[in-house]
Amino acid sequence: MKKQIYTIGGATFDMFIKAHNHSIMQLKDKDSFKSWICLDYGGKVKIDEVHETFGGGATNTAVGFSRMGFDAYFIGKVGSEYGDKVINNLLNEGVNIKYAKKTVREKTAFSTILNTFEGDRTVLAYAGANMYFDSKDVPWGELVNADWIFFNHLTKPKSKISQDLVKLLKKNPKIKLAWNPGREQIKGGIKKWKSLLEHTEVLVLNKDEAAEFTKIPFKLAGNKLDDPKYHIHLPKNFLPPYADDVSEIMYEFFKYGVKYVVITDGRNGSQASDGKRLYFCPVATHKRVDTLGAGDAFASGFTTAIINGENITKALKYGTLNAQSVVSYFGAQKGLLGMEGMKKLLKSLDISVTSIKLN
Repeated sequence: MKKQIYTIGGATFDMFIKAHNHSIMQLKDKDSFKSWICLDYGGKVKIDEVHETFGGGATNTAVGFSRMGFDAYFIGKVGSEYGDKVINNLLNEGVNIKYAKKTVREKTAFSTILNTFEGDRTVLAYAGANMYFDSKDVPWGELVNADWIFFNHLTKPKSKISQDLVKLLKKNPKIKLAWNPGREQIKGGIKKWKSLLEHTEVLVLNKDEAAEFTKIPFKLAGNKLDDPKYHIHLPKNFLPPYADDVSEIMYEFFKYGVKYVVITDGRNGSQASDGKRLYFCPVATHKRVDTLGAGDAFASGFTTAIINGENITKALKYGTLNAQSVVSYFGAQKGLLGMEGMKKLLKSLDISVTSIKLN
């Protein structure tokens, strides 16, 4: 029998635009390094490519889990405009949409993505119907049937979904939770989310989010000096010279009861831990067309492996290859792998995952 996975969070309609002429401006000072995409002010800019796709954390992960063979449910809200397109896409992907809500008071969340010649992007995001998605839209009585819940970014400030989710998990300990916190949750800091973290099986964030969430800085690559205020010290040769040390951040999450912590860092690879060992996984390739959705792809790939009983080494490979496939296309969903595609890539690409015991 297929495992039931419910994804909770946002849905968007995305339009990718690649301008013919654009520049990237970069400024660096002693504390920061920032980049801006530049277009001619007041001019008419030719567009080389336009792609209409779908996004949003809950829809991306729902499609990812559906392709991996799970019984995936989407729980979120769409609006009057583009909403039918989003729902039809989910249906075509085999996602159950019986709990998708629709509002006529607002448009579906919409993003215009400006892609650069380097493969990065700037997102112009309109929150739309996601701003009206809250606890009353979640079928809590039906969620008792879930094997796993994947909790994605929430747009609405002060949403009550997380509090009600904690109540559900306390009453139903058999349900496993994977969580990818969003901006509103991260700004609140780790102590605010103690109750939810205690019930989190898999926590996935990128490096900057993890540092902001815990208020603990990562150690910059090449600058791994011993510091008595840190609990964990890694041998200098464990991580490659380009990878920052996030071990102390990992340690903080385990204090709150998380079972698996995953911290991604784009081209610099990913790190994960179960509190006993720290694992590092490099990327398989630096080639990319568009990076939007890479985090959701990694999260659904990693979580799929854990659900299937695989170890962390295999889970990191699942996440890495799923993300690699997604960044090879425009949009957050086109490149999401099914199980057969994942198995083929695992055979054809040799990814070396290293690990070390945590002190």
